[in-house]
Amino acid sequence: MNRNQRVGLHIVALTVFAALRSEAQTSTETPVVNVCDVVASPADYNRKLLSVTVTLSPSDHSLSLYGTECVPKEGYNVTTQAILPAAWESLPNGKKLRTILKHRHKARVELVGTFESDRGPYGPDVARFRFSISQINSVSKVESSQHQLH
Repeated sequence: MNRNQRVGLHIVALTVFAALRSEAQTSTETPVVNVCDVVASPADYNRKLLSVTVTLSPSDHSLSLYGTECVPKEGYNVTTQAILPAAWESLPNGKKLRTILKHRHKARVELVGTFESDRGPYGPDVARFRFSISQINSVSKVESSQHQLH
């Protein structure tokens, strides 16, 4: 095999490797979606891993989440129970979230998790949907003037 053939084979091998790597990265990326789109078309997102930015709201019995443009209200049931993973306080941003929730404040968060809509109602507050959190990407406290639910 001459030098040109070896260079050609290396180029082909690198091209195939790059294509496979790109495909693997694309297939493992979590889609970033608007939670309002998710609750509007729950069957399209059921049991899918999603990345969302939402408000987490603690209650006496459970933790719920909602989008700022689709707040649950009477006649518009998009209630969603948020399930924190085991040892969530040790996750990146877990301690910050715990501090906010411990004081019964709401938190604005970027989360990755699995949405469920086919086996409800969920939890003690009888939510229509459930979102099982696997990753907490960012956390900030919702200021009192921004509270939309009580």
